[in-house]
Amino acid sequence: MTYTLSTESFPTRARSTGFGLVDGVGHVGGGIGVLVITPLIPNMSVLGAMLLVSSFLVAAAIIAQFSPMTRGRYYEEISP
Repeated sequence: MTYTLSTESFPTRARSTGFGLVDGVGHVGGGIGVLVITPLIPNMSVLGAMLLVSSFLVAAAIIAQFSPMTRGRYYEEISP
């Protein structure tokens, strides 16, 4: 879903460049997350670790709720 959301957010003439930028930043963020979050998990309780991981999923769900509804619409309508 996030790949589609990031693609639809850019105008047609810049869609592939915008998606590449967003995807690259996502990979960098994932790498930083592994370096920062992974060392914390062994020092946490099982419940704490699950709540930490779940909080990222909840944040993504909240962001998705505020994104524009795009089902059945053309790209040019969403982002001209």
